[in-house]
Amino acid sequence: MKRALGLMLACLATAGASIHATDWPEFRGEGRRGVWNETGIIETFPADGLPVLWRTPIKAGFSGPAVANGRVFVTDFDPIEPGEAPPADAGVLAGALNRFSGMERAHALDEETGEVLWTRQWLTGYGPLAYNWAIGPRATPTVDGDRVYVLGAIGALLCLNAETGEIIWQRDYVEDYGAEIPPWGFSGAPLVDGDRLIALVGGADDAKVVAFDKMTGEEVWRALSSESEPGYSQPVIFTAGGVRQLIIWHPEALSSLDPATGDVYWEQPWRITLGMSISTPVLKDGRLVVTSYYNGMLMMALDENTPTARLVWKGA
Repeated sequence: MKRALGLMLACLATAGASIHATDWPEFRGEGRRGVWNETGIIETFPADGLPVLWRTPIKAGFSGPAVANGRVFVTDFDPIEPGEAPPADAGVLAGALNRFSGMERAHALDEETGEVLWTRQWLTGYGPLAYNWAIGPRATPTVDGDRVYVLGAIGALLCLNAETGEIIWQRDYVEDYGAEIPPWGFSGAPLVDGDRLIALVGGADDAKVVAFDKMTGEEVWRALSSESEPGYSQPVIFTAGGVRQLIIWHPEALSSLDPATGDVYWEQPWRITLGMSISTPVLKDGRLVVTSYYNGMLMMALDENTPTARLVWKGA
């Protein structure tokens, strides 16, 4: 019997509000700032709850949905029973087959109706993951115009046609870069920056971070040593010190890179217990903050005129 978690993706309507809203094309919305600029937001929910416009059942997973151009993009995992043959269109394999094998899937749903417009699936094995977490992808899809980028928990990176779901190009962090699978899986949602797609790969030969040509999947640059695992935080770009800075928080340091070249602007060493660099960096009034479960918080002051920073304080 397949594990049935009863996961549902639901669309709810606020009373009197339009269902057409600003797109949410990636993790934490455009620019990854976590900022919602809608107007006419209700102050309280109706006593009977919000009316449901549609429901579409999906399987297990940890990623959030992305919404763009009238479509909702979301990923999940459909396990394969022991002895069951994989589907004929199983596609790429990420990781060895094992008792945690199944199909990772990317879905595109109609934003108005919840109708599944297409599904792209690929075979994977979740054996290397921590047991309790071997149930689905982690990274929110990233939508960029007519393409959507999705990442599986074992390191399968796919660039898909947003309208049809056809594969434009694909990479495998383990096969292509010799990455070691983190205990809780790959979770860094790929970040579009101009013509580049920046990914937290965790690969060998200083390929912790890799920038791909977003159209072809060819490598543009690589950066940072992978002597430690990549962590679970999301890459994000801020403008500070007169330049755009790519902020990477990994288990050994908080790092600032030039997003065009991968060159390091500055780094603050900080070893994180169990590799659990998870939260997304936040910038406010020149103060950059990250927080961790075991080691507390860290704050950096970013210089106003140059791409440098100084430590203000940190936890353990």
